[in-house]
Amino acid sequence: MDLPPADEPVNIKEKSKQLWRVMCRDGDADCDKRVVWSNNELARYLWARWSIKLRRNGYDWQKFLKVLKLATGDMVLWELKDALSWDEFTKRVSGLLESYRGGT
Repeated sequence: MDLPPADEPVNIKEKSKQLWRVMCRDGDADCDKRVVWSNNELARYLWARWSIKLRRNGYDWQKFLKVLKLATGDMVLWELKDALSWDEFTKRVSGLLESYRGGT
């Protein structure tokens, strides 16, 4: 899906890493997931930038969250592990959104 560009939210990434240092000392994957979903910050950021286009393609906030949940591993890789670039992350999310086209 051709979504508007979104600048890399470095502040969200740094906040998540700080939270991870406090909560996840043992490298637990479940803790990683809790951190990237805390306060839905990344989801809210992306929705704010993409919602107009997504609504035209059948998405509402709940459907968007369902599809974004499928990218939790990629969120961890970008947000906590520095193992995925922002461009690659948004490309993967865009591909998921295209695949489901609001029909979740």
